[in-house]
Amino acid sequence: MTLKPANALHLVGVLLLTAFGCVEEEPTFTAPLAGGARLVVAMPRSAEAVAVTATVTHTSGATESKALTPRTDPGGGIAWTTVVKPESPEEEIRLAVDAVNADDSVTARLSLDAGVKLPLYEEALVVMVPLPESGLPELANHAPRIHEVRAPGSIVAPGDTVRLSAQASDLDEDALTYAWTASSGTLDCVDATCEWTAALPQPDAGVGAEFDDDALIRLQVTDARGAVSTLQFRIGLGTTRAPPSLDDTLFNRSPVASVAGAAQQVGLNKDFQVQATVTDEDGPRDVLTYAWSATCEGLFNDPTAARPVFTPTATPPECGCQLKGTVTDGFGGSAEQLVNLCVRADAPPVLDTPSQSAANALAGERVTFTVKAADPRGEAMTFAWTSNVGALGTAVRDGTTSTVDWTELSCLPAEVTPTVGVVVTNSSGASTRHSFSVAWAGRRCGPGESPCAITLSPERVTLREDCVVQSAVFIPDGFTFDGDGHTLTASEDGAGDHFKGAVLRNRGTLASVRDVTVTARNLSDVCDADTDRLRGILLEGASGTIEDTVVEDLSQAGNVGGCQEGFAIDVRNSAAGATPVTVVIRGNQLTGYQKAGVVVLGRVAATVEDNVINGLGPTDRIARIGIQLAYGVSGQVVGNQVQGNAYLTHLDYGAGILVLGGGYYGAGRELCHDLRIQDNVLTENDVGVDLLQAVDADFTPPAASQGIQVVGNTLSKAELTNSIYQAAISDNGTANLISRNRISGDGYDPDVYPDNVIAVDVTAQGEERQVGFATPARTLDAGVCSEALVVQGWDLAGNLAPLSVPEVALAASDAGATFHLLPDCSDAPVTVVSLKNGQREGIFYVQAPTAGPLTLTATGDGASTTQEQTVR
Repeated sequence: MTLKPANALHLVGVLLLTAFGCVEEEPTFTAPLAGGARLVVAMPRSAEAVAVTATVTHTSGATESKALTPRTDPGGGIAWTTVVKPESPEEEIRLAVDAVNADDSVTARLSLDAGVKLPLYEEALVVMVPLPESGLPELANHAPRIHEVRAPGSIVAPGDTVRLSAQASDLDEDALTYAWTASSGTLDCVDATCEWTAALPQPDAGVGAEFDDDALIRLQVTDARGAVSTLQFRIGLGTTRAPPSLDDTLFNRSPVASVAGAAQQVGLNKDFQVQATVTDEDGPRDVLTYAWSATCEGLFNDPTAARPVFTPTATPPECGCQLKGTVTDGFGGSAEQLVNLCVRADAPPVLDTPSQSAANALAGERVTFTVKAADPRGEAMTFAWTSNVGALGTAVRDGTTSTVDWTELSCLPAEVTPTVGVVVTNSSGASTRHSFSVAWAGRRCGPGESPCAITLSPERVTLREDCVVQSAVFIPDGFTFDGDGHTLTASEDGAGDHFKGAVLRNRGTLASVRDVTVTARNLSDVCDADTDRLRGILLEGASGTIEDTVVEDLSQAGNVGGCQEGFAIDVRNSAAGATPVTVVIRGNQLTGYQKAGVVVLGRVAATVEDNVINGLGPTDRIARIGIQLAYGVSGQVVGNQVQGNAYLTHLDYGAGILVLGGGYYGAGRELCHDLRIQDNVLTENDVGVDLLQAVDADFTPPAASQGIQVVGNTLSKAELTNSIYQAAISDNGTANLISRNRISGDGYDPDVYPDNVIAVDVTAQGEERQVGFATPARTLDAGVCSEALVVQGWDLAGNLAPLSVPEVALAASDAGATFHLLPDCSDAPVTVVSLKNGQREGIFYVQAPTAGPLTLTATGDGASTTQEQTVR
């Protein structure tokens, strides 16, 4: 008779009583508690572990930490084990395990949700699988997670029945199914629980000798998408014996196949590269083997490769073909990767009358190409456009029609014919090609010159790198030229002729320029006229915007030439009967120009604002101009900084801002009109603002006002540099408004240079005088100091003119209203303002106590004028 150890201990006590007779009481001694739990940890191969520790929490609340002992399986796996002893009989303990790597970082962790009840005499078995908290990212599916399997004993006598229970979960929340097997005995299982009746293996059952003493229990958990995880371990068979072996203890996750997806189109006898990816969550140490097959006729270049190339050699019924890859991981796990194909013989798309908008092209002209295609099988098609030179735009797709633009902005190499090609490909891979050609009517590139590298996108052409040109770069009609911070350089090196015309210009009636630097180098001192004049940026007969550009060193002969060209920005709309255009010139930096910074001519509504324009100081070579407006220009010139336009000879003078027009300059020359010149800073120019409009050979001013205002500008010049003439403002107009400009410096002070300098030089018409308001009627709040009001001395045409007594008396219809010279009305009231200044004006402020109409009267030289204000 074989006795279990605990029962044998009690019988020993009985034998003692029998041998020695009766005693007063049984001897007292304490034996260690025989029950406990054998903890086995099966680590996933993806988690590196140098130590595994169990934390045991007893019923009393006391905790202990137990280091597990590793055991390497001959098959390469590592299991860890320890025995947990009870603190009190049949107590229920809590278990948690942590695995750490060489850096002492936790790589896997598991804390059991349910406690483990320890048997009184035997060792319960708990097999745990700690895993990282999260699974592999961007995986279509994850294998189930088996957390634990437990049994009431690690050793089971043959014929006994024990209950096995498992806990598992799925990161993707798929439904799980359970499959149990045992190397011997019988199983009665429902999902995660199983009744196992232990038995020794039958001699003829085909079970290896290694399982004569142990039974191998295997649990497979499968999710709804076919991913499988397996946990296997041993339970000892017998009664009194050593613990079961850790051999064959293993946790394995089968490889996970990617989704097969919709059928991919493959042409007959065309290579297909398998791209499907199989993932093994147990890490790179699992070596996957592949075996590919196909449901249709064809050849694999290597059926054992992870991503073989398959070539179909016959068309299957209804084009359907499936590639099947059986993938195994070497630990009993496997998966099937499927790839769906549709194999068809080539049936390429058919093109319907390809067309192009023009047969030939000049620089900057766009040619539009169009193809319409039909697919015999109604498959989806793609259009791929290419060109050998020039730039292609972004293709536009409309159903089965594709359209693309092509252009070249400057030149093409000799003997190169522009060719644009399109390839139309259907989803089966069959394609049709067509080629267009363009007869190039533009300039051929000179020696050492290459076409500028550009990108063409909707309504924008972008310079990709610095470019040196020997002639103009043209902007396609309706497009913005975006320099993207790069530089265009005009050069005649190797060209065989001197540079002529603009560096960058428009091709049509709408063009804009931004963020480019335009410059020149080593240009010959050869004078040209009309269209051949040197210009940096030219808009001719076109609306548009020029902003955030830099034009520098745009000159000939190192900027010591005297040719009347070299305009940094030139805008022209002077053709007879031209339709007015609108142009904005904003935020540009112009320096080192030969003749002018900005030139605007003709019927142009111009906005010239916030530019920095530098003529680089006095020169004896040429009379420079910062901004020139001529022959019909209207608009505004605001917030610019213009300096250094000064000429050292007695033949002419430079100007910061020059306005001219009228018959004096040629038959049919229009007058500039409705111009506002305001808040500019003009420094070190011979003449700051020069209004030189005249209608005939006698230099007669216009008959009526042209609505030109010169207001609030700052003008300064330190000294006399031009012996013929210097003035802050010069005006040969009619009733131009000149007011509140700030003038300073000896170079504009007639008291310092009485023979050469005048602050404000206005051509008066006649000797009679009047007083006028230079500011519009105001609306002011009762009891609050008004905005500035200005009265001036004028001739009868409205030009600035000195009064015989340079002062004006002020009066108001409200006797309580007062006049002041300070903008906060904190000074004593006045009734007279002085006009002793170059602009013949007095500036004052009014404060009225009562709401209602307020009539102000200004009287000077016996003449009076009134203006109605409103007090609210």
